[in-house]
Amino acid sequence: MIVIPQMAWGNIFRRRMKVFGLALVIYLDYKALEQREKWISKSKRAALWERAHERNAKRALSLIIELEGLWVKFGQYLSTRADVIPDAYIRLFKQLQDSLPPRPLQEVRQTIQKELGKSITDMFANFVEAPLATASIAQVHRATLLDGREVVIKVQHEGIKTVILEDLKNAKAIVDWIAWAEPQYDFNPIIDEWCREAPKELDFNLEAENTRTVSRNLGCSDGDKGLGIVNVFIPEVIQSTEKVLILEYMDGIRLNDSASLEAYGIDKQKIVEDITRAYAHQIYVDGFFNGDPHPGNFLISKEPPHRPILLDFGLTKKLPNTMKLALAKMFLAAAEGDHVALLSSFAEMGLKLRLDMPEQAMMVTNVLFRATTPAKESQVTLRAMTEQRSKNVKEIQERMKMSQKEAKRFNPVDAFPGDIIIFARVLNLLRGLSSLMDVHIVYLDIMRPFAEFVLQGSISKEPNVNDQWIWRTPAHSDVESKLRQLLIKLGNEDKILGIQACITYLLCRSAV
Repeated sequence: MIVIPQMAWGNIFRRRMKVFGLALVIYLDYKALEQREKWISKSKRAALWERAHERNAKRALSLIIELEGLWVKFGQYLSTRADVIPDAYIRLFKQLQDSLPPRPLQEVRQTIQKELGKSITDMFANFVEAPLATASIAQVHRATLLDGREVVIKVQHEGIKTVILEDLKNAKAIVDWIAWAEPQYDFNPIIDEWCREAPKELDFNLEAENTRTVSRNLGCSDGDKGLGIVNVFIPEVIQSTEKVLILEYMDGIRLNDSASLEAYGIDKQKIVEDITRAYAHQIYVDGFFNGDPHPGNFLISKEPPHRPILLDFGLTKKLPNTMKLALAKMFLAAAEGDHVALLSSFAEMGLKLRLDMPEQAMMVTNVLFRATTPAKESQVTLRAMTEQRSKNVKEIQERMKMSQKEAKRFNPVDAFPGDIIIFARVLNLLRGLSSLMDVHIVYLDIMRPFAEFVLQGSISKEPNVNDQWIWRTPAHSDVESKLRQLLIKLGNEDKILGIQACITYLLCRSAV
């Protein structure tokens, strides 16, 4: 159990200076190590980097413990990414998955009375003062309603909104600085989307409505559609305000409770597959999904058949139908290695591509949909991907006559829509969950039926405009644009039974 001092909300400037100061210290430590390793034998480099990761992970954890707020959520996210984050960070940041020290009971009582208009004794037959859990935004207590129903009460921390919004500003500033100093690590699209979505988690009325929506969407059996039943539980919403949420109590096992998982005979492989299936349904069938599937947001029911219990729908994303179809197309195109369909889906979802290097754009989906592996194997995969990235930078530099810094800035994807950022976050968290539970999941096999179902439903509707069944590949020339318009015209006149077109480009480099 980690010991965290009570939050001090007042000194925002001091909080900001501590964050920036630590970011600079860690950055300079790694940059110095990059220079040192040039003079060290290869056999000793791994140990040198491990010591640096251990040193900086301790520094980061110490500040997270001191500051709490958004940084706890950030640390929790990193602790789930065993597939890409060094072992030292995973091992130390795992502590953040545990419940934080509780907030004062008087503060909890005051918030409940202010939000619900009644005292605890007037609303509950029994209220357990010891919290079930304390997280970065809220604290959860167990209680019994006057009618005998068992519930949990989620109570938002006093003053947390100010702190979260300030932390988002600080995180944005750090990402901007990193992108300037190290162009190949530009995470601005990710932090921008996080800044837009994270504040929504502070409104529990919104979370309540999201919970009801997902529960309705997953509550019906899809067996007759060939998708199989989505085997999950979601607590019923009893009551909500902006800062208080009352839910049905469900007794379950935490995913990081290895002893209980073994004692109850839980099939970890099946649990992760069921969770993945539930998210495939949310994304492709419903177009409405929880964007925060970290281990703390799941329980496993104790009674057989053991099923995942889905919690915390504060960060939830709604997809337009066009985006949902485009994601399904992208998924199947990646599965089939179909570059044409892939580029078409990218264009439909508003992904701006570097058309001069389409093979580099294919790497985006290779990363998104790669199979999960246990943590040790994932680290090996990550190293291979990093080495490939370095080779790509050199290739781009040579082919496009760029400086080294310009080549590092080169990205096959020029802009990511916000929907894709959250979608990628979900896949990354699920991948990290698989690594932490030491199971192997092939996303393509589990998610494919859901993507196919959505596209089949779209095709069966017989679109009114024929350009909906002609792949919208990015046009490289006027000839391609004119050809597409001609095919649409012929289709609208019912003069086409089927088409297949291929345009081949010859790229020449003139001698200077």
